[in-house]
Amino acid sequence: MSVEKCHVSRFELLMDAGFGAQKAGDILIRGFAHTGRYVYIEPMFPAEISPPIRTRAALSGVIVRVADFDLKNIGNNTDIIVAQHEIVLDRRLDDAEHNPKCRVLLDMGDKKANEEAYENACKRLAKLGLTVFPFDITEKAIAVIKSLSGKGKNMYYIGMLSAIYNVAEEVMLTEIKAMFGEKLEEDILNKNIEIFHCGYDYAKIHVPFSFLIDEKYPAKEERILIDGNAALSMGIINAGIKLVSGYPITPASSILHTLAKTFPSFGGVVHQAEDEISAIGTAIGSYFGGVPALTATSGPGLSLKQEFIGYASVAEIPLIVVDVQRSGPSTGMPTKTEQSDLPAAVYGSHGDHTKVVIGVGNVLDCYYAPALARYLAEKLRLPVFIMSDFNMANSYKIIKKPPVANMKTADDIPDYILNHFWINRLPDKIEMVRTEQAVPGTPGKMRRVTGLNTDSTGTVNYFAETNQRSHAVRNEKIHHVQRCLKEPELFGKVKEGDLLVVGWGTMRGPIAEAVHACQDQGLSVGGMCFRIIYPMPLILNDIFRRFKKVVTVEMAYGDAYKRTPLAMFLRTKTLVDVNPMVCRATGRPISPLTIRERIKETIKEMGKT
Repeated sequence: MSVEKCHVSRFELLMDAGFGAQKAGDILIRGFAHTGRYVYIEPMFPAEISPPIRTRAALSGVIVRVADFDLKNIGNNTDIIVAQHEIVLDRRLDDAEHNPKCRVLLDMGDKKANEEAYENACKRLAKLGLTVFPFDITEKAIAVIKSLSGKGKNMYYIGMLSAIYNVAEEVMLTEIKAMFGEKLEEDILNKNIEIFHCGYDYAKIHVPFSFLIDEKYPAKEERILIDGNAALSMGIINAGIKLVSGYPITPASSILHTLAKTFPSFGGVVHQAEDEISAIGTAIGSYFGGVPALTATSGPGLSLKQEFIGYASVAEIPLIVVDVQRSGPSTGMPTKTEQSDLPAAVYGSHGDHTKVVIGVGNVLDCYYAPALARYLAEKLRLPVFIMSDFNMANSYKIIKKPPVANMKTADDIPDYILNHFWINRLPDKIEMVRTEQAVPGTPGKMRRVTGLNTDSTGTVNYFAETNQRSHAVRNEKIHHVQRCLKEPELFGKVKEGDLLVVGWGTMRGPIAEAVHACQDQGLSVGGMCFRIIYPMPLILNDIFRRFKKVVTVEMAYGDAYKRTPLAMFLRTKTLVDVNPMVCRATGRPISPLTIRERIKETIKEMGKT
């Protein structure tokens, strides 16, 4: 086995749903992390529940990027594919995310009954110029797999990939035991370990290549391997929120799952409501009673919550809504990513209601966002959105252990969290529509709360002047935020020039990587990604004027006649001719390479005009 030293590599493990591909990925990234490598993982889930095996719909797997430097996205394309059979391989090749020199390790175990399909898959690989390494699981391992009723192939593949990436067997054994030690009977655990050894030994002897990635941080240094939804869950605890109400919906459900295990230890309550409307009603009721609360959902649930969102705005009850976006509309693609809920967050509900919208672009954002959301919601007494997406929710990343805020009240928010989101503290005194905002039951401070328009005393009032004042007061809350927003961060050294690339949320990592690469090549291109999407900073027009052209990168559909959500929003706010440069609604993340190529094409086109 030859050893190729490299700084970064990406591989994929493709299997049928239900055979443990994601579990294999979790074990592998923990092994990499514990030996000082940086990792970034993206799981691939089928949308169907228990799809038939050996069908295209059954594709399940993981994409893992491992490097000797900090990773901010899943990268451009794949170096190694390990496929359980020809169908999942053929389906994944349709996505065209492999690099020209990608090496494919194809399990030939099903070939005897599917000769023609395997031959067609190999012909396709040859036509693409990819090298295929067919392999058979050893007889010893097959016998053990049969004793486990067909389960355990993922352990064989873990062994192979561990050998290919030069991770010591004892490291992976530690991770396997940590993952399964308390869940499996000793005999079954030992059989899984035996299968792992078989895969490791096979790859060491029969796979003619391997990769060596240096350890770049001390293995004993305290770091955390965490995904976006888990980071949000820990951030909810960190922010001092005490109730989370939700209805199960992909890809937000794991927030409820995580908190169900840990929240009670911190005095928190997880409420699984009977539907999305009940969930947001519970959160509003909790905050009305003075208990910080949050509701988590995805796009379809956000639609159902809109009337209550407007109610919270008018009634001046704090509210935090987490929207983990998926591909829509309607049920759409529950296990695919997209950024199309921005109009629903900014313009949803009805009438001239007000809210703040935060976008998270990495796991540290996810951890800090609930604290900022609580601060803004309680100071302004209006709805605050935290916008994530499927990709952010399920992608693991290594981070240094973040500090604990230990917030008892909203004013306890640390400056480092405000600085992280490029915002200063709000004024101490902020005018409300209703003068009295005490928690119910406070002696001598009874107040009326209603969705109807009221005057400053809380009395229902339909007079023109009173209604105009109510709108002005609510909007002044948003203006306070605008005045507190700092000048947004620009990536790299280019602060003015030919092209400014703008995005939000999980586009930050790919945009930053692409922009830095283009700057290194001498291109006059800048990049920016919003952490607070609504409202926008007052200085935005000045920044846009420094560049000849402003474009967006969004995981949302757009064409010559239809602007994407962020592009449309920026045009209305700045009157600058902002157009989408990359706009895809494929359900797959946009790669830095795609952005980099479009930057070069766009600058070239600008030179011709």
